[in-house]
Amino acid sequence: MKVYLLFLILGVSSSFFSQTTVDIYLDSVTTNVGAKYQPGVFYVPKTTEAQNDFLNNGIRQNSIRINIIEGALNNTSNLNDCIAYLDGVSTIIQELSSKTDKLLFIFEKMPAWLSSSSDGSPASTPGWYVLNTKPPANYSDWDNMVSSIVDRIINTYGINNAYFEVWNEPDLGSWTGTADEYFELFEHTYDAIKSVDATIPVGGPATNHWAKNINYEPPYGYLSNQIGDSSLIGQLIDSTVVWNKPLDFISWHNFNLVHQTNQNAIDYLNYKCNALGIQIPELIVSEWNTPSVVRDTPLQKSFFIKSQIEMAKTSVDNNMIAAWQDFNQSTNEFHNDYGLVTYGGIHKPAYKALLLSNKMKGTRISNTTSELADIVTTISNDTLNILLVNYAPFPFIEAFNHTLFEGHFNANQIDSAGFIDISTNDLSHLDSIYQGLVSIPSTNPMNTAINNSIPIYNHFNNSLAGDRAFNLNVLNITGTHSGVNYTIDSTTNNFQYKYDSLLANGFTQSNAITNITGDQTMNYSSASLVNGQISVLMEPNSVQLFQFVIPEILNLDKAPSEVSIMVYPNPTDQTISIESKEIIGEINVYNAQGRLIYSTQDNKKQSKIELAKFPSGVYYVRLVGLNETFKVIRK
Repeated sequence: MKVYLLFLILGVSSSFFSQTTVDIYLDSVTTNVGAKYQPGVFYVPKTTEAQNDFLNNGIRQNSIRINIIEGALNNTSNLNDCIAYLDGVSTIIQELSSKTDKLLFIFEKMPAWLSSSSDGSPASTPGWYVLNTKPPANYSDWDNMVSSIVDRIINTYGINNAYFEVWNEPDLGSWTGTADEYFELFEHTYDAIKSVDATIPVGGPATNHWAKNINYEPPYGYLSNQIGDSSLIGQLIDSTVVWNKPLDFISWHNFNLVHQTNQNAIDYLNYKCNALGIQIPELIVSEWNTPSVVRDTPLQKSFFIKSQIEMAKTSVDNNMIAAWQDFNQSTNEFHNDYGLVTYGGIHKPAYKALLLSNKMKGTRISNTTSELADIVTTISNDTLNILLVNYAPFPFIEAFNHTLFEGHFNANQIDSAGFIDISTNDLSHLDSIYQGLVSIPSTNPMNTAINNSIPIYNHFNNSLAGDRAFNLNVLNITGTHSGVNYTIDSTTNNFQYKYDSLLANGFTQSNAITNITGDQTMNYSSASLVNGQISVLMEPNSVQLFQFVIPEILNLDKAPSEVSIMVYPNPTDQTISIESKEIIGEINVYNAQGRLIYSTQDNKKQSKIELAKFPSGVYYVRLVGLNETFKVIRK
């Protein structure tokens, strides 16, 4: 359902935010930042300049995904040449490994010299061919190829942080065999990788959407566990249980303006693994980005930070931006392609925004806001970091997503109730309700979910209407503290704006690219925190980072040391104990379906929760004030 197309033509009324007050509590250390705000990337450079930029930018990624095995398979005609191809880029592989915690390799595409197909016609997805989407002619040859490549990577190149993902988007035309044939391929590949070393992580299936399978497109919105069971991911988990070959990680992709879908996937996977009595493996969103219609628009840079904030709230272990560089050359730069950098090597505003996210170090501290806002506050040694994003998407999509995911509905159900018409892409009736032009009674769960989404619509309607004022208030701080401010908006640190300006001033495309890529340093300005206060005005979809040196932080009772929390024993058949260096506060216990089943308040640093009264299974213990969630197994 292409719900995003109509958002570009739906009207936005003119109203404005009052000032948004943000109170920041320096003495409220919650949890380590870790890698939560430092996303990985799908490394697909198309030019030498982009490759050198990535290898030499000094940034350590929490994960890097590479398609080098695909290149080796499809640019050679036998295994010896394939290994020689990899040897030729082994130095780059080693450099990439040194820049990341996880280096994820993909076994994807079937080369002509192994394929069961001789048909080279294109598949439904551009860039794929039928011979690339079929099973191998002989599994002995395939198995030998896989184990030889893995052995080379692990034992010859010395890559000790390698992960291996089996195939890429088999639900999007890159697999034209049957589902059973895919599972056969997966099992053979799994065995071949594990034959080199049983501890090597293997996973997949890297579907384009977590709930799709090879022949099925799920409806837009919240998806039930029943729908999840029909997905390729659900069927793959079933298969691995039958094989007694557990997945080390599960991966999927997300290319939509829907932050809630990742939690929907996680909730299903918790349910699925609990029902099967298995441990949930690592979770990896191995590709994500905006849909193409809003790439290289002002929304993208704020969406990237908003996505990081939302994914940091989940149990996703790693996520990779797709991709490092635009896939296709165009006569114009900034042509709505995937990359963080253009084909010409210009850093996009979204990439600069991610650099600000990467600066969030140390430990998180609490903040409260007078209105809905997306803000991350951390302290590192004597430095306070404040990351703000004035996320301003289309108000309808945020309200619609709220209706769907808070109410547990999908778009087909909203269509059946007469609020939208998917066949004609008519969303006007629901939009009129969100705008307050039409009223409906909250007489059923769907109407209630729609009415509860009206404030969401109003909030984001306001966010697009004009600049937004933030008053930042760091409590219990006096005097003047100096710092810096990084801003990314329509003009500042925006090389898309500079590129367009150079062209408008008569530069050729080539000269404009050279002018910009000669120095892509991110500029900053000085800032002052006076008696703990500073005010800032932000454009819609702009991003700002403040960093203030505050020596008093080091003298606080709750200085930024590592928060240590223990939850034990786990598994348990009776009671779990919780010990923390901080006051525990509110404790919520959820079952595997995400339903709150127990809540208590404990204003001590130790607590006990009795689980004996609950059935055996997986539970989630949420320490609200400490912003931590633990999975606990009741035997």
